[in-house]
Amino acid sequence: MTSPTPRPDATGLLRHDVLLEWYRYPPGPPVTIPRHTHDGYQLNLNLDLPGGIRYRGEYHVVPARRLTVVMPGEAHTGIDPDHRDSDSEHLVLYVAPDALAAAAAEIAGRPAGLPFFRDVAIADAHTVARFARAHAALSGGPATASVLDQDVRLLGFVHGLLHRYARVPAGRPLPPAHRAVRRAREYLHEHSAAPVTLADLARVSELSPYHLTRLFTASVGMPPHAYQLQLRVEHAKRLLLTGRPVSDAGHEAGFFDLSHFTRHFRRFVGVPPGTYARKNVHPPARSAP
Repeated sequence: MTSPTPRPDATGLLRHDVLLEWYRYPPGPPVTIPRHTHDGYQLNLNLDLPGGIRYRGEYHVVPARRLTVVMPGEAHTGIDPDHRDSDSEHLVLYVAPDALAAAAAEIAGRPAGLPFFRDVAIADAHTVARFARAHAALSGGPATASVLDQDVRLLGFVHGLLHRYARVPAGRPLPPAHRAVRRAREYLHEHSAAPVTLADLARVSELSPYHLTRLFTASVGMPPHAYQLQLRVEHAKRLLLTGRPVSDAGHEAGFFDLSHFTRHFRRFVGVPPGTYARKNVHPPARSAP
């Protein structure tokens, strides 16, 4: 039996009630993880090779690109179905039970108890992709996504998972757009370069993060993190037009580093910030003698 070999960056990332892990098993004989339980929900996406799990009295072979969900406190054993001819990589996320119960209550509009997942493995490509994007955003830190982006992606994935696979019914419909969205937008304008969180926006809007995200997206046409990103790009454009160096403009607009700034600027504007500045910033005309 061999032990999992974590990737070099495989240090657990704890943000609020979520813990992330990364594992890579090298080629070799099947790995067996001893029977064990977890205090929280375990979500495991095997990226490369089929995996296996003994859970609820049965052995399940889990094809690659499937997401397994294990309930808190339920004993299970991880067993590879076969010899591994190549690396097998896993993305793992743990969520505290009370956090998931609170999320379910937000969806239902009332206390919904501890969410129960009947399906061991989820094959839906959309759900799997949302999990991978949320994991990447959280694991990459601010160099990959803003804290607001991380919050929204995680919240969106969790609520979609609960609604579709824990059968949590949607509660009250969205209220009409009102001052809550206006307050959130104003806050983003006033703090466009700051590391604003979803909790910050929920506080100023006096809504829960879940309802604010739904209402903001329905009213504005994009989620809060996308709106924040476009504000930062527009701020950077104005700075570049005054002749500010590219690195200074990106930093002042709230981007983590030059690579992060260039990637997102190009997405929105179509050209890198340096090209934009060269094409649009001209020296003042010299007066005739």
